[in-house]
Amino acid sequence: MSDRRKQSRYLNRRTVLKAGGAAGLAAAAPWTTGRVEAVTGDTELPVEDHKWEDPLPRPGTLTPASRKGQTDRYEIELTEFTQTVLPSSLGKTTTLWGYEGTYPAGTIEARPGRSVEVEYINNLPSDHLLSVDERVHGAGQGAPAVRTVTHLHGGVAAPEDDGYPEAWISSGGQTAGDIASVPNSEVPYKNPKEYPNDQKPGTLWYHDHALGITRLNVYAGLAGFYLLRDPMENALPSEQYEIPVLFQDRTFESNGDLFYPPGDNDEYEAEFAGDIPVVNGKVYPYLEVEPRSYRFRFLNGSNNRTFNLRFYNEDTDSYSDVPLMQQIGVDLGFLDEVVEVGPGGTVGPEGPIDSMLLSGAERADVVVDFSGYEGTTFTVKNNAEFPYAGENSGPDLDSIGEMLQIRVTDSTSNRGNDVNLDGFLNGVNGKYQEPETNPSGITRTFTLDSAVFTVESGDFEGDELDSHFLDLALWEDDDAIVNPTLGTSEVWELYNTTGDSHPIHLHLVDFEVLERESFTWDDEAGYQDAAQAFIDGETTTRPDISNYVTPSEAPTLPNPNNRFHKDTVLVNPQEVVRIRPDFTGFTGLYPWHCHILEHEDQEMMLPYEVVSPE
Repeated sequence: MSDRRKQSRYLNRRTVLKAGGAAGLAAAAPWTTGRVEAVTGDTELPVEDHKWEDPLPRPGTLTPASRKGQTDRYEIELTEFTQTVLPSSLGKTTTLWGYEGTYPAGTIEARPGRSVEVEYINNLPSDHLLSVDERVHGAGQGAPAVRTVTHLHGGVAAPEDDGYPEAWISSGGQTAGDIASVPNSEVPYKNPKEYPNDQKPGTLWYHDHALGITRLNVYAGLAGFYLLRDPMENALPSEQYEIPVLFQDRTFESNGDLFYPPGDNDEYEAEFAGDIPVVNGKVYPYLEVEPRSYRFRFLNGSNNRTFNLRFYNEDTDSYSDVPLMQQIGVDLGFLDEVVEVGPGGTVGPEGPIDSMLLSGAERADVVVDFSGYEGTTFTVKNNAEFPYAGENSGPDLDSIGEMLQIRVTDSTSNRGNDVNLDGFLNGVNGKYQEPETNPSGITRTFTLDSAVFTVESGDFEGDELDSHFLDLALWEDDDAIVNPTLGTSEVWELYNTTGDSHPIHLHLVDFEVLERESFTWDDEAGYQDAAQAFIDGETTTRPDISNYVTPSEAPTLPNPNNRFHKDTVLVNPQEVVRIRPDFTGFTGLYPWHCHILEHEDQEMMLPYEVVSPE
């Protein structure tokens, strides 16, 4: 542990961030278990009059710069460029950031057991594409406006290869340790990054993770797929019949450029969502498919939105006359058996699985058979509310409620092989042994909380930032760092006291979702008072939330498509979700955080440190 962190643990919460430079943050009254204000953009163009004009782009596949032994080596440049994201008939281009000059980035394809090395070259301009709110921890205090560090989401990699938020590099080549006013990173900057791929096949993705500006860098375009595939997957629909699909949302200026709140108002926009869907870098695209089976890799890459996806038959005005989504995989691997998503599909412990719910960063690997639907038009619709709190009744069906149109042709020249999907799953899962871990017997309880942070010094003294945090702690609070032991598993209880649902992501690990349990408050005011006393330093003991709540129903097992091989889990308001992470692969510091990127940037993120067995 560095001298800076040793020192910071002795600082009280009201000055802990002063060690970083100009501004300190304090969690201050009103402290709340409610919902912060949410903002939706308002695009200044008649976009909805131009739906379904352009085909769905398919991300290209990147080619290694070289191959040596068991390693594929890539050189990936980060640049600014323009691209036609809006419907082409509007005649507007959009300025973006991206890997290798495309949005979304080109796909990296890898194989388990064969490593990948990536040199990320930051050739972005010195001025940020979007307005940087310097009140946010990590974004001011002398840090360059343009900083990047790429995280392989779902990857099992060493801390210096994982994409630690403070281990960034600027477009001018500076790292945190080069700037006197910026605390050095606990995890050193490293480039190129090495991904061993010593894990099961799955749908991974890579995106920026720089402290304080992750939401801006991803919104600008820094995201792409990383597909870790096994040769047995050739039995599934492949090549033109396999389509990665990145669901996002954006708001646009009248000139076609991206709009994001400027951050110069009195309140930090802790929840901002675009009003226009963007799928694979295109607004309101259509996809032409043949009447046969396709494989889709769905990814929710939105900053803030949860999507609840269903097929809608435009010809019969029906949600029921549609093909099932046969789900075969989740975040980090294949399911044990097929889960049929749609009307008349699988019924799980949480009820019928009639739609595909994806919170931020979650993935779903599905096979859809369009045979028998020759000449039919479907729309992929979303009815998840924003901000999301577990409800799927959003009325916004004319804009963000329609994501993608699918047109089935009258015939096909290649019906493909009929694949027994359950047989495939048995075969591919049988090739991979689960990492051996020993139950540690440790159960840790964490809370997801809301707060109003007040800037205590510097140019923004007195500004209030609505946001959230984990376990009543800030990023630099060392007493919040937990230390699981390598080769063990633990149980983590995640209690959500806020009015929002939060997708919680743990770096490094594969976890099982054990159960969900709703709770009611016995003494909400008492919990708030106890939490505020801890925040203010009046006590050194975090309040035990179980003393203030009562379970409102028996625990429920998760549905079978949301249980195993997860790296992200959605926790709804007044709910505790229990997970079992397996700590394998590496020791060192890793983040865990809410994957609502605005929450992540504003303190809803903590490190944890995997330690070696004694």
